[in-house]
Amino acid sequence: MTLRIVVPDGALRAPSLELFAAAGFAGDARPAGDGHPAGDVRPAADLDVRPAGDGRPAADLDVRLAVVAAADVPAYLSSGAADAGLAAKDALLERATRLCELLDLRFGAGQLVYAVAPGAEVRAERLGRLRIATRHPALTRSYFRARGLQVSIVPVDGTLDRAVSDGLADGVVTLVETTPTGSAPAGVAGLTVEGVVAETSIRLVAGRGARVLHGAELGVLVAGLRDLLAGRGAS
Repeated sequence: MTLRIVVPDGALRAPSLELFAAAGFAGDARPAGDGHPAGDVRPAADLDVRPAGDGRPAADLDVRLAVVAAADVPAYLSSGAADAGLAAKDALLERATRLCELLDLRFGAGQLVYAVAPGAEVRAERLGRLRIATRHPALTRSYFRARGLQVSIVPVDGTLDRAVSDGLADGVVTLVETTPTGSAPAGVAGLTVEGVVAETSIRLVAGRGARVLHGAELGVLVAGLRDLLAGRGAS
């Protein structure tokens, strides 16, 4: 049996591939679709998968890795073009995907925080609703609705660094990296963090069909990665 696994490109590519390599799933990953029809998962290499450290074959399981855009991972899994993949928890929550979350891989950790400029609440009382710029409109809407607060959401595709200083918004809901102590930074680009909308890290996920059809093989994959994380003290 061959498992097709998609790995996100960009900043997550190197740590993702390092994790698979350290767990004994090493190989050269190439961009999906390079010279192949759109949507095709291009195999990087067929790999004999062995749980980290025990040296025994894992039920003759092969793994094929492909690198895709991070935003495309859910589509690959939902369509069956890949069996498993890596995705950030905040992205899974934002899209409300119906994927099966298999394992928290404990890297790419961060928080989706709500931060405002000093005096923003006072201005909102005078002028109306707070304007919140974000790349996570669904999570932002849910966060404020749960607190009985009405805000005007300003969806932004690019950087949020200047959203407040340029007058686009009174505050932001944005991702910040978790510090070594496990807490978020006190401020975001001169803003004051008022709350945490969601915690995030990279998760191993699978499509529902793959979870049913290839549950045993996915179990082998999860066991190998979990053993590695336990060895790193991340269990």
